[in-house]
Amino acid sequence: MALMNRGYAGFYKGHYLRSSYEYAYAKYLDHHSIPWSYEDCVFDIGYKLYKPDFFLYDQKGKLVKIVEIKSRSKDAKMNAREALNIIEEQHHIKCELISYEELLDLYKTLPFSLTSTIEEWIKSENTTISKVAYGELNGHYNLKHDEETKKKIGEHTRSLWLSNGIAKQRMLEGLKKSGLAQKGKIKKPRENRTCEECGKIFKVIITSKQKFCSRTCAGHRAIRHATNTYVEIRNEVHHNIREYIIKWSRENSDIVVKTPLNKIKTTIQSLIRDIEREFQVKDLRVISKSVFGEDRGRKELIKFMKSVCNEDVC
Repeated sequence: MALMNRGYAGFYKGHYLRSSYEYAYAKYLDHHSIPWSYEDCVFDIGYKLYKPDFFLYDQKGKLVKIVEIKSRSKDAKMNAREALNIIEEQHHIKCELISYEELLDLYKTLPFSLTSTIEEWIKSENTTISKVAYGELNGHYNLKHDEETKKKIGEHTRSLWLSNGIAKQRMLEGLKKSGLAQKGKIKKPRENRTCEECGKIFKVIITSKQKFCSRTCAGHRAIRHATNTYVEIRNEVHHNIREYIIKWSRENSDIVVKTPLNKIKTTIQSLIRDIEREFQVKDLRVISKSVFGEDRGRKELIKFMKSVCNEDVC
């Protein structure tokens, strides 16, 4: 049974993702070292403004494809497909719609499952179920409906009021409860809590999971945690790359020892290919930094590898 992901939003690599499906797709892109960004552009598609989710680029920074992530709702997918078709026709940009079924297919080749990735997102300290609809974190922030869209919304609302169905009953119940709450007749128990970020005392409904006094404090905590996690992961990757280079040098000692310092390209390229396959890293500057803590170039790297073969490494 698939996990529900509605409403779980949070920060990942500086981007505020709005569902666990979006997080799962971002993890897929990162595993394959595909450059991406999030909500880079807003498109006017005639009847509304539309902000797609993922923008995929090639290694030179050229936009290759736009990918929209949706839930399994048929209506949501149908509306998104219509919007993406307009973007494709007007701007000649390849667009793709991905939901749970497509994610399952993508994850078949990965060393981790879609279910575990969704659980990871829901349980993460970076996620919350309450911030997605507010302020700048809202995907529709600062986007305004055109007059035609406002007219359609008004017509739809009027049709609901003129009907005698369930929709009208729910609207009436909502207005009634809202009025009673404003008059103080409906009030859930509150309690005082201490903000885990700034230490300020705030009052909240006793059943709430809120840990911070404001969205600002929650955002600061999430960003700091995400940054610390990134640094920890990066340091671990650097350590693992250095250990891999030592192991690789010893296993290929004949080649390393015989490599002239003025003809090191072939040996280094073989090493980089193996590192990319193991760690999805192919930038020589990153590889050099993993060994020395800074970029020292190919020649210093091959000298280090030769010293490994001579058992001179600490």
